[in-house]
Amino acid sequence: MKKKSPKNKDLIGKQKYTVSDSNSEWVLYHNNFSLCSRKVRICLEEYKIDYLPVHVHIIETKDCENLSKDFLKINPKATVPVLLHNNQPIYESHEQIRYLMETFPNILGKSETVDYWNKKGSLIGDDPVGGIKEYAGNCVSLLTQPLFVSMLRKISFLKFINYFIKHPSKFRALNFTLYRVLGYSVFKRNSPHQRVAIRAFESLRSHLTSLDGHLENKVWIDGNKFSIADITWMTLLHRLDEVNLIDLFTKKLSNLRDYYNRLKNRESFSRCIIEFNSETIDSGTQNLREDIQKVSNLKQLYNNFESSPLP
Repeated sequence: MKKKSPKNKDLIGKQKYTVSDSNSEWVLYHNNFSLCSRKVRICLEEYKIDYLPVHVHIIETKDCENLSKDFLKINPKATVPVLLHNNQPIYESHEQIRYLMETFPNILGKSETVDYWNKKGSLIGDDPVGGIKEYAGNCVSLLTQPLFVSMLRKISFLKFINYFIKHPSKFRALNFTLYRVLGYSVFKRNSPHQRVAIRAFESLRSHLTSLDGHLENKVWIDGNKFSIADITWMTLLHRLDEVNLIDLFTKKLSNLRDYYNRLKNRESFSRCIIEFNSETIDSGTQNLREDIQKVSNLKQLYNNFESSPLP
């Protein structure tokens, strides 16, 4: 099959051409910190698929390797993950997971319940703010902002120049540049970032309260069968752990708290999240925890979360 560079910036799903000469049947271009990358890694682990992981740095984790010429030949949209099967690329994480589920049926649970909670936990749409009342994934993406600030502050400004010029999403590039330049002051009282974060928190608490009720007398979201919905919520709840919000959300939601503990005890959690941690991720999360106690704008934001009215 002829090797070819993709041209269509709206690529989605499996393509007919190849973008690699790898000898591995399965290759995953991923990032350690990316939620979508984590989801696909967990899927591969749950299916016990032997794959070649190729780490691609994004600006949060050190550099913008996703904007390099080599990676843009793999994916002109500059996003991770990209899954290759026999060197043919599959674009977009939900399509990669769907492809795995179709290739290896009857391993992960399938049902309308799974579909509902999987979509509920996903990031839907180009503008996360627009879907916070419907989708928990949109809320979590907005609540990750303080962690982005913590992780980005050691990245050189020179890298941000390249990042801003080359990144295909100028909205994302502008926000991340603001995080680097302004730091936690983007969350000062009544700022747009503060207001959005508080709205996302309130909506997410409503979503999590609903999930807590659904989990009554259940091991997993679909009963006793582990599913893609559980993978989605595994990554979301762990991200809330990283941004120091999981205890605040679960202290009155015992079903959710027990569910997260079961997820953390699953082998795929350890092998696909914990073992892929890096110094950048660890220092970013630790610095954020310390900064919540001593940086006024950040401390005020988290105080607002704690005093937010119940849904």
